[in-house]
Amino acid sequence: MGLSKLGRYDIVRVLGRGAMGTVYEARDPNLERRVAIKTIAVQGLSQEGVADYEARFRTEALSAARLQHPNIVSVYDSGRDGETAYLVMEYVEGDDLKHHLGRGATYTLDQSLRIMRDLLAALAYAHAQNVVHRDVKPANLLIEASGRVKLTDFGVARIQDAGDATRTRGTMVGTLKYMSPEQVQGEPVDARADLFSAGVVLYELLTARQPFNGDNEFAIIAQIIGAAPPAPSTLQPALPPAIDAVLACVLAKSPQQRYGSARAFHAALVQACDEVDDLS
Repeated sequence: MGLSKLGRYDIVRVLGRGAMGTVYEARDPNLERRVAIKTIAVQGLSQEGVADYEARFRTEALSAARLQHPNIVSVYDSGRDGETAYLVMEYVEGDDLKHHLGRGATYTLDQSLRIMRDLLAALAYAHAQNVVHRDVKPANLLIEASGRVKLTDFGVARIQDAGDATRTRGTMVGTLKYMSPEQVQGEPVDARADLFSAGVVLYELLTARQPFNGDNEFAIIAQIIGAAPPAPSTLQPALPPAIDAVLACVLAKSPQQRYGSARAFHAALVQACDEVDDLS
């Protein structure tokens, strides 16, 4: 028999399953609204493993609680029901960008700019609240039927209240093909790592290929650290040549050589495409 309830929430259906848990559509009977519930099943894990995953859930809840923005998925609640820890989130009607790309979807320059406008608006806001996402990738970009993009999954985010860069020395946190050089090397991480990851997403939108790829993790890491991907216009000649300079800057190996903020990245992108479109 399937799960019918988590805490006070009535389970409607399964939205997706992963190695460590399940995402459900559910109903909040108190507020009479649809929600999405992300779970982690902790049975079978060591005590250390349980503590680590529940800490990530708490981090996501704390991070998202301070982020109220139209391009960020809201987190409403968190809890534990028996052996299952869960997060209750805003229900978004739509699929993630990874799903669309996996089905072979391609995006025009204008469509890519709209996606990036929403993503960079979300990052500009999160960074202003001293939250670094650290796992920007297509799977974490939900696209509503209207086309609006919402950034989700702050499970590996870090809050930088003291103004210190996040330190992940000795471990990689994020998704490899979208990680910055400092992330894959376990070095200090700040908002510019998110901009690098956003640049990887942009490159993929514009060229239909990932800038850093390989047969194994070592090959991918070597590219991220030491190789420059082909200029986008060499793969898609119709692109404005100025796009190449924007991508070269945001994908620079050194954080100091990248744009200093999401707004600066967006402004450069707009200028390169002769667009006028301010972040809100």
